[in-house]
Parts: sequence; structure tokens; C-alpha cells
Amino acid sequence: MSNWITVCEFPLQQDLSALAAFIQRHQLPLRISEENNRQRVASLAPQLVEPMQQLLARWQAGEVDLAQLTVHVYEEAPAQPQQEDTVSADAEVTAGSGVEEKTPETSAAGEPSQQMPHSVIPQWPLRQTPVSLLLIALCFLGWFLLRQGWIEGLVIFPQQEGDFDISRSSLAWHLGQGEFWRLWTPAIVHFSLPHALFNSLGIWIVGRSLEARAGSAWFALLVLLSAPVSNLAQYFWSPQILFGGMSGVVYALIGAAFVIQRWQPQWRDVPSSLIWMAVVWLLVCMLGVVDYFIPGGIANAAHIGGFAAGLLLGVLFCVAGGGQRYFAGHAANAAEPGQVHKTF
Repeated sequence: MSNWITVCEFPLQQDLSALAAFIQRHQLPLRISEENNRQRVASLAPQLVEPMQQLLARWQAGEVDLAQLTVHVYEEAPAQPQQEDTVSADAEVTAGSGVEEKTPETSAAGEPSQQMPHSVIPQWPLRQTPVSLLLIALCFLGWFLLRQGWIEGLVIFPQQEGDFDISRSSLAWHLGQGEFWRLWTPAIVHFSLPHALFNSLGIWIVGRSLEARAGSAWFALLVLLSAPVSNLAQYFWSPQILFGGMSGVVYALIGAAFVIQRWQPQWRDVPSSLIWMAVVWLLVCMLGVVDYFIPGGIANAAHIGGFAAGLLLGVLFCVAGGGQRYFAGHAANAAEPGQVHKTF
């Protein structure tokens, strides 16, 4: 049984970005979800329901501006609460927690204060992100299969040396045998435990936030479309090299998150600094510097292909209206034949 208690509901078309920013800014135990064509505000703390109902009623009436309010959460009820400044003037605070408003001009000490935006990665329930959890499991499964020498049926065989002819390529041979799954399965193969860990971390941080808000169906479509794009990009760039890894998919997630954050600037489930760091890492890898430190090198073409696929799919998703679910709170290096590229 869910522990979330409904505070109030709003029409689907109403913009709740200010409310969502207010919730995230103060890390309140509240969430906004879409249920039965309504936007539902719910709380995990029963003692906040009535105060928040009164606050939101005043907000809807235009009496308060959520952007101009700060919240104080205390362990015990204050001895002398200021009735005119509290969210609920006559509501009794129970269970050792409460909410109090302060004006933005002064802090508790009477000095000017600034509300600095910050990012908090939500702790999504596991049941909301089944596809992400499956991808993480596949990363470690691929590493295990490699250690057992059981990956021949998953990878695209490297091309023999000589002029590349797609009609005579190893990829054409696979497809001619009806082995179409090889367009996806190289993403499962991981060449080391850190390789699997890094990609799993990217899925855990970026993927779960994308999936929890947009739904598993769209998230699965993003993965299923971006995986063959990244794998084919790497194969056509360096057909003589064996490659594998989930980072092409991870970069598709990063590309989609990059677009969504441009579309919905208030959305900060994934810190924007983390997205930019991933983009900088992509550029550093393209320079070839990392290849001197990581045996086997980096499959840069897979990263670029996945990132481009994520950007495109992210734009299409937002244009189709999916961006509304994310309001705040709702070239590869040459290598010798036979070398292995890891997609970090």
C-alpha cells in the first residue's frame, strides 16, 4: 500500500513548475504525479498535508508567490510561532516536524539571504525503473559472460584486413544468417568490472530519472533505438576492431537529458553540471588522450552515435509533448586489427 497522501489535485494543463521548484528547492517530502488526467500533489508526511493545502489554496488565489518563500523544517514545534508568517496559522504541528515561511529579504538573523538553486538526485522507487535495473544487470552479465568466454554469439565479428566492402563484411554475414540481435547485443559485453561499474553508474543516475518521469515504454524505446545506432557507428568507423559496452546507450541518455534540460530549465533531477562533465569527457576521449591510460582504447564513435541519437530522440520526445513530464518536480582512434575498444 502506498504511503503517499494526496494534498490536492490540479488540471493537467496547469503549469506547476513554480510549485515543483518550491518542493525541490526545500527538499520537501512531496511529489507531483500525473494520475487519471490530473496532476496530483502528494506527501509522505501526514503533518504537512493540511498546512500545504492551505498554502496551495493561497497560492492558487494569488495571495503568495512560492518563489518568494523559504521553508524552515524543525524537529520540535517552536515555542512562539509567528502566526502571520506560518503556512497554517491555526494548524497544529505533530510528529516533530513542521513548515514555516520566511520572507526572502531577510534570514533568520535578520540579514539578507539568497536562495541558491541546487540539484538533488531523487531516490526513485525501484518499481518505477525496471528497464534501468535490467540494463544494469545486463552490464554485469556481459562481464561475466566475457570471463567465461561465452560472447561469440553477442558481438559483431571484426572485419578482416583489406578494403572494406559492406556486402562482404562480417556484419553482412551476420545479418545474412538472420543474426539481427547482434545489432543490439554488443552493448551487453563488458571487458572489465570497472567497465561495467561505470556504465551502470551512468544508468543509475541518468537513466532512472529519465525512466521514472517519462515511463518505462518511452525509456525502453530510447534504449532500443540508440543501441544499434551506437554499435553501427562504431563498427563502420573501425570495422577491424572488436568492441562492446553500454556507454553508447549511456550517452544517448545523456543526450536526451541535455535536450530535456534545455526544454524544461527547471528540471534538475540530474545535475546539469554532471551532463556537461559527460560532454567534456566525450570531447577529451575524442582527442585520444585517454587511450594512453586505458588498455584497448575508447570506442568514441559509439559515444558520438549514441549521443546524437539521444539528442534527436530527445527533441522528438519534447516536441510530441513529453517534455511536460519533466517540469521541475513532475572521431575514433585508429588501432591495429584485433585490438579491443571499450566503450567507457
